[in-house]
Amino acid sequence: MTMNMHRIEKSSDQLITALRQMTVEQLLQLGTRQVVYLKAGMHDGEMAFVLYGADGTSLMTFDSFADVVDMVAANGLYLAVTH
Repeated sequence: MTMNMHRIEKSSDQLITALRQMTVEQLLQLGTRQVVYLKAGMHDGEMAFVLYGADGTSLMTFDSFADVVDMVAANGLYLAVTH
């Protein structure tokens, strides 16, 4: 399967919807340099936020969502939230 990527001007909501509808294969092709996935959960009784690369590799763990947003914005990444 081949996927061509083109920059499309979309609102944040449209972009989030498009990312959520992609197949696993499409997401893997995006690469860890462009898209990261956020998963929140409890770790040692505390809320933690873990960023994963498109290939499922755990990249970083954060104590606050604000720190996640700062890092993602500073690196020009796209954030996809998992649940």
